[in-house]
Amino acid sequence: VTPASSMNVICGRAAYAPTNSGTKLGSGRSPVNANRATANLLPKLRNRKNGRGRGSMFVVRASDGTESSTMDYAGALKFLGLSESASSEDMVKAKNQMISRYENQEDKLQKVEAAYDVVLMRSLMKRSQGEVSDNRVKYADVLSPGATVKQKLPPWARDLTTKLPPRPAFETPDNETLTQCGIALGVLTALTLAQGCSQPPGVDNPPGLQLSLALLGSVWLLRKKNLTLSRSISLALLGLSAGAFVGGAVQGWLRVDIVPLGALSSPSALVSEFGLLGIFAASAFLY
Repeated sequence: VTPASSMNVICGRAAYAPTNSGTKLGSGRSPVNANRATANLLPKLRNRKNGRGRGSMFVVRASDGTESSTMDYAGALKFLGLSESASSEDMVKAKNQMISRYENQEDKLQKVEAAYDVVLMRSLMKRSQGEVSDNRVKYADVLSPGATVKQKLPPWARDLTTKLPPRPAFETPDNETLTQCGIALGVLTALTLAQGCSQPPGVDNPPGLQLSLALLGSVWLLRKKNLTLSRSISLALLGLSAGAFVGGAVQGWLRVDIVPLGALSSPSALVSEFGLLGIFAASAFLY
């Protein structure tokens, strides 16, 4: 176990990850620049070259000085969804995404911070001891090409980039979410297929009701992940757009309006099937 004094470097919350200005961090949390924080940590870590095993534990203290949690390196990686070769950009991205996800859950936020501290400390220790040989691994004090370009932009352009919404991120859904998505998808695709097969050739009525229900269900499932309403709607529409794009390509290849696929001669029904699949894939795997 690392002595409490060795963790005081971290306890000051110097390693906060940079977050978009529009992201609410909850409980008054305000991130600082991770590049400067890591640069301040490195000289102190170089003076502590007492190696630690793979399964070592770190006692991490919250910003108020109270012990928040004890977590090992493997557990921290698993909680944040990171690999051992994760770069600093991956670490801060994972932390910011989880802070946004668990915005109003204090116990989860403390666990996120504890896991981030453990992963960051281990990566800095490995670097200070010369154990890193992979040139692809980057740290917070090493700017990526994109960050270098961003620094050269005028202030108004940098402010504009920080206001952009975060990119969609992937996660492995739990069994409950998969079950809910599977049932809803099965029912709506069956109704869409029945409507498409029941229409005579030359008649093509889009299944608007099924798509509307799918979008509402998708927003409801995404809101259960503690996402904002606007982000939930955006992800649902993204899934619909991606599915419709694939469905349109399949329709262009099959041309069911010219050569029916069995009893199915409705192009909109075929495209809608893929749209429904995209909607519920977004609900299950994106946040």
